[in-house]
Amino acid sequence: MRVLIWLVIGLAVVVWLKRAVARVTHGTGPAGQPRQRAPKGESETMLQCAHCGVHFPASEAVTGAAGAVYCSADHRKLAGQ
Repeated sequence: MRVLIWLVIGLAVVVWLKRAVARVTHGTGPAGQPRQRAPKGESETMLQCAHCGVHFPASEAVTGAAGAVYCSADHRKLAGQ
């Protein structure tokens, strides 16, 4: 029984390490989406969500019909846009 527990723990560590290495080598973020970073030395403009007030990078903005910017499509829907 003790060997089985260590086997499961070892397998979990191996899977975790493979995913971490894949993210680094393939340049993807947490959900497998490509990372978009500003070039070195340049900063990205930060915007404020019209619904919740959270600041986020301009590259992730979702624009509503009236020109307001939101941090996600869900917040745009909640605002009635």
